[in-house]
Amino acid sequence: MQYLSDKRFVHRDLAARNILLDFSLVCKIGDFGMARNLMDDSYYKSTEIRPLPVKWMAPEALLYRQYSSASDVWSFGMVLYEIWSVGRKPYEQLTNQQVIDNLNSKMCHPPPPGCPRAIYSLMVSSWHPEPRQRSTFQQLYQSLSQPEELLLSWSGGGGGVRAGQTTGS
Repeated sequence: MQYLSDKRFVHRDLAARNILLDFSLVCKIGDFGMARNLMDDSYYKSTEIRPLPVKWMAPEALLYRQYSSASDVWSFGMVLYEIWSVGRKPYEQLTNQQVIDNLNSKMCHPPPPGCPRAIYSLMVSSWHPEPRQRSTFQQLYQSLSQPEELLLSWSGGGGGVRAGQTTGS
């Protein structure tokens, strides 16, 4: 995803269902049907009407149809949630309309059981309501490239953190 971001592309449909693993367990991003080149703009404004992956989408994408690397970062946080919750879909207990209706409440998933605090902190940093305050793919890559540090601190499950807050680790 850092490569796509560096090339000024937005994927717009990043989800675990669109990530493939090769025999060496290297992740490959698939399904570029919604991807767009940002060219010289900082975001892409969609005018098309099509089914959308609402539960993986950033607030600015849902509310204003504005897509950027930051909206892909939001989706990446949802992918981390899917991975660490062993395949649970984001907000699976809510309808798409309920997710849209609750955007302003800054709702945030609690940490999945067994999820290291550092990984959960990456999720939360991806879900900041303000796109410019989210982690970048470069920052996420640097953090994920240090697996020993990420796995040292384990979450006890417990309550959630609101988007925009930190976990204190």
